Amino acid sequence: MIKKSALLLIFLAASAVLFAQPKDEKELTIITDRPTTLTYPSYWHTPFGINRGTPFWLRVFLGNRTYFNNPQGLAATKLLVEYGRINIGRDDWQLTVYGINSGNSEVIYNKSMHALGIFGSFGSGEGQLNRPIGVACNEYGDVYVADTGNHRVSRWFNDGKNVKFILNLGKHGSGRGEFISPSYLALDSEGRLYVSDTGNNRIQVFSKSGGFLYEISKQASITAPLGISVIDRGERFLGYREDYIYLIDGEFNRIQKLTHEGRPVARVRLDEELGKTVRLLTLDVDYYGNVYAVDNLNSMIYKLDSGLNYITSFGSFGKKSYEFENPTGIAIYKNYGQVFVSDRESAQYFWIGADARNFTATRQGNDLKFDFFITERANVTIEIETCDKSSIIVCSSVYFDTGQNIVKWEVPGAYKDSFKPGAVLKATLKVMATYSSYPHILRIVTTEIRN
Repeated sequence: MIKKSALLLIFLAASAVLFAQPKDEKELTIITDRPTTLTYPSYWHTPFGINRGTPFWLRVFLGNRTYFNNPQGLAATKLLVEYGRINIGRDDWQLTVYGINSGNSEVIYNKSMHALGIFGSFGSGEGQLNRPIGVACNEYGDVYVADTGNHRVSRWFNDGKNVKFILNLGKHGSGRGEFISPSYLALDSEGRLYVSDTGNNRIQVFSKSGGFLYEISKQASITAPLGISVIDRGERFLGYREDYIYLIDGEFNRIQKLTHEGRPVARVRLDEELGKTVRLLTLDVDYYGNVYAVDNLNSMIYKLDSGLNYITSFGSFGKKSYEFENPTGIAIYKNYGQVFVSDRESAQYFWIGADARNFTATRQGNDLKFDFFITERANVTIEIETCDKSSIIVCSSVYFDTGQNIVKWEVPGAYKDSFKPGAVLKATLKVMATYSSYPHILRIVTTEIRN
């Protein structure tokens, strides 16, 4: 079956800005009937309101130039040479997104808002690839591909117009700078390259010039490393200035948090945490340090905080909106919280949102106690609708952190008549994320107050 997701993902990234309005436009979408941990951008921030690619768009933008076969890793960045081309003197949302098309041993990327490019072909020579899996990039134009079948890393450079082959790093083996089936890779702000050397059960770290620096293996008990993401205090868009590596390893079930030197800080077995078999492939990190891991088996994205504490799951198997068919890749552009997810036959473009659940309101004497769980730090408003349909504001746009939260409110004397025994009132919780989907997506949940 032809795999279409990589191109469709690139199409969404390339064309979204063409139809986007300035960030201060007032469009607001109110969501009451579905989770919003990830949410589609509002209409004017997408091409014709399209958030999920289809075979139609594949034909429109690529025709018969190639087909898609086993899409894998993704990477996204804003090239420095592209700054100001859409909005003079300022950043915008147009990104360059790279998608691995592993079965055809190539990488697809968007050259502009309306043009696609392909680099790589099957083989073992210079500029050729053999079933690659992972890709990493930065704003300076550097692109690295985990050339898995050739047991090496392929380095390229994007000058804003074309991608050119630079050199190959490594060969088959277990020595320094050698690889056995490298799978995923990541770059830090200094241009250092971190490679999941899967067959050698280690991470290898290289300088910007390609020189071997050190490896991480025994100190972190790494086995079969896969998806990797690196954050550091020099990164342009990072809320907390920290230096860490996040890594998937084990039997597709473990996530580790390591120092850059390889010292374990935290680890979690998600199969044990969730009580089910998982198949974790890759991950990425957002502006606030939250981790998003791709579960290929259960067609879900798992969100964890920076300490690897589980927050929530998002998605299910299917072809409908907010569903995934065995997802294989994820890329997050931290500045605007843009999230790209590829799966077997589609690609979706999301914003990071704030979801709310377990909202309850209980009477405690003359007080009301509101409990709720949110999946992202957010500004929260709580309102009460009385029997005569008037509205009482408990709190308005108050900041709350991710997780379980409690609000205790003493009922003012002026409202006591509205809380007579037997009265049933409606409480409304309004939640809006502090960035990415802000100020365009508002999540609303309700509950009853029984007196």
